[in-house]
Formats: sequence, C-alpha cells, structure tokens
Amino acid sequence: MNGEKTTKRVWRWLLPWNDEREERWLAEQARSGWRLTKVECFGGYTFERAAPGEVVYRLDVAPSKLRDRGEYFDLFRDAGWTLLGHRGLWQFFARDASDGRVQEIYTDNRSKIGKYRRILAFLGAMTAVMGSQMAVNPGVRRERPVAAIYAVMLALFLYFIVRVLLRIRGLKAAAGGQG
Repeated sequence: MNGEKTTKRVWRWLLPWNDEREERWLAEQARSGWRLTKVECFGGYTFERAAPGEVVYRLDVAPSKLRDRGEYFDLFRDAGWTLLGHRGLWQFFARDASDGRVQEIYTDNRSKIGKYRRILAFLGAMTAVMGSQMAVNPGVRRERPVAAIYAVMLALFLYFIVRVLLRIRGLKAAAGGQG
C-alpha cells in the first residue's frame, strides 16, 4: 500500500429542499475518484476510492404505502438504477453516466412536485406529533430542557415546511402554474 486512503466517511445534512444540490455534490465526489458505497441514517456517507468517473446520483422519496414499494424499486432496477441505501424518507440511487447522458427520474415539474408533497406530508405529521406532545404532555412542559428541545424541533419542522412549500411554488411557476 502506498499509504493513500481507500475509504472516507463524510457527514452532511440533507435538507428536504436541497436534494438536487446533494446529487451534484455526490457526482463531484465520483469525478474526484470517490464512489458512494453506504448511506447512513443520520447524515453519514461512506466512499471508496475508485477511478474518477461520471456517476449520476438521484434521490427520491419512496411511496408511503408498503404494498407499492416492491413495484417502485423494481421500476428503478429495470431502468438501470442501483439502490445504494436510504436516509429517512430519501432513497439514494446511482447509475453510471459514462455515455455522457444525464439520467432523470422525473422529467416534468408535476412529478417533482409530487415528490415534495410526499415530503410535506411527512413533515406535517411530525409537526403534529411534536405539537400535540407539547400541548397534552405536562411532563414536556414542566421540564424546561425537554420543552426547549421540543420547541426548537417544532420550529425546525415549521421552517422545513416553509422551505419545501417555496420549492413547490418555484416548480409550479416554472411549469406555468400547473401542478
């Protein structure tokens, strides 16, 4: 061995409205000779040293109904995508792009809007759970550190909802108001 690292781990936030930025960053890693091999739940990525190349990464949100997931994953596999892992709602897919073609999962803004609406549904449910715990659980309100954590998390969920709504609004504007 020449002492060169063969793996690296990177920790990054994945914000619900920044999936396309994350896809570009992952592709840059591949062009630099680092191929994504593992996605961890709380923000970790593991890369292995490889020949620099063109890899297209796409992030998507799987259907919420478990019975629809088998067909969902089959569709991606049949289209040449490899599932690398998942983080929360996000599924991470990769595909070699040595032919120079950029592969898209969604070719229209209406479909992209659907993806962000699935994210909104999750964020809305989490916000409702957090809010209801603060409202009905006296232990949460009585313990100041716990109440502060809940309040911060609730504020973050509300911020995420606003940002995802703005992303949807931008996609609708780009599609001429449809969606």
